[in-house]
Amino acid sequence: MFEYTGLNMLEIEGLDYIDYLQLKRDAFIYKQSQTEHGREYLENAYRLEQTTPDREGLRRFKKGGGNG
Repeated sequence: MFEYTGLNMLEIEGLDYIDYLQLKRDAFIYKQSQTEHGREYLENAYRLEQTTPDREGLRRFKKGGGNG
């Protein structure tokens, strides 16, 4: 995580827990976005996290307009 934040280990250790978790999450997303496989993973994770349907995308799909 220090590569992403530029903070050294002592500075990371001194972070509040919530700040640490946020930076850890951001660093993970940044690292994954660097490769095609990582971007695919992030897109799938985002899609699986959605709780409301994309109604407009469903309408386009139903009319034969592709997959969203």
